[in-house]
Amino acid sequence: MRQIAPAVYKLRKIIKNLLRPDAHYLLAVSGGADSLALAHACAALAAQGWGSYSVCHVEHGLRGEEALRDMQAVQRACKAWGLPCFTEHVQAAAYAAQNRLSTEDAARRLRYAALRRIAAQQGAAAIVTAHHEGDQAETLLLRLLRGAGLQGLAGMRAQQGDIIRPLLTLPKSLLEEYCSAEGIAVCYDSTNADTAYTRNRVRLELVPYLERSFNPAVVPTLARTAALLAQDAECLEQMADAVYRQLARRQEAAVSLPVMQLTALHSAVRLRVLRRAYFELGGEELSFERSQAIDSLLIRRSGGKIIQLPQGINAVYKNKQLIFVKII
Repeated sequence: MRQIAPAVYKLRKIIKNLLRPDAHYLLAVSGGADSLALAHACAALAAQGWGSYSVCHVEHGLRGEEALRDMQAVQRACKAWGLPCFTEHVQAAAYAAQNRLSTEDAARRLRYAALRRIAAQQGAAAIVTAHHEGDQAETLLLRLLRGAGLQGLAGMRAQQGDIIRPLLTLPKSLLEEYCSAEGIAVCYDSTNADTAYTRNRVRLELVPYLERSFNPAVVPTLARTAALLAQDAECLEQMADAVYRQLARRQEAAVSLPVMQLTALHSAVRLRVLRRAYFELGGEELSFERSQAIDSLLIRRSGGKIIQLPQGINAVYKNKQLIFVKII
């Protein structure tokens, strides 16, 4: 009887703990060691009757023949493992230019849009990605350098909306060990070595510097820090959610909040309640500066003053109420 390698056992166990046996999941697979280990492990779980799975591979239009080689490798692997495979082609560079985004951001947005489209078609309960401990550490550093609050520094969550990330606590070395133990041929993306991309600079330059100069275990340390911050963020979000449900009055295209009760709240909870009202009306992103401007409007009770927010939403103080209005 073939002995199961420790990496194989650990990976399959941690995935099984987060996925339901009666659900279908869409796996995001690029062709690297992390996502191929995820796909192979899920195929093994499916053979045991634990869930069903399909794969989506997104080709971003950035690497020419190399990207097509990776796509074909993923297709071959999925065929061998009995996983339905869907491929999506997007043009990240053109989208970035049209929307004034970095290529990284454009690729991410298009990738998740494609994944959600396929997930809906397949009736998937969630999208499963192969983000690991190293990705979490990089995310925390990137957000710290750009400026982020507790919510941002909490990094990626193991379960967040329609996304499940079961590998966040695992080092990349374990995923590579899994692929080696199972004889899985992995693809190597040449752009991962291109330091023109910010995340690559963090991974290839900043993280090694921190390991050499400060803490050789900086990656698991940062990942653990993100997990601890996520617990605190979740606690504050639950507090804010309870307050919001108690105070908010929703109309067709407006949310009103009583100013007296809001000002009595701790600012950490109050700001979350204000942001919740904005997102309730279809808001997508709200900068620190805009959040502070809304809070200042509330504290100063500037009657009649309007703060214009993204996605056509306005905030105004009127009759002892802070009102968010969606301009249709």
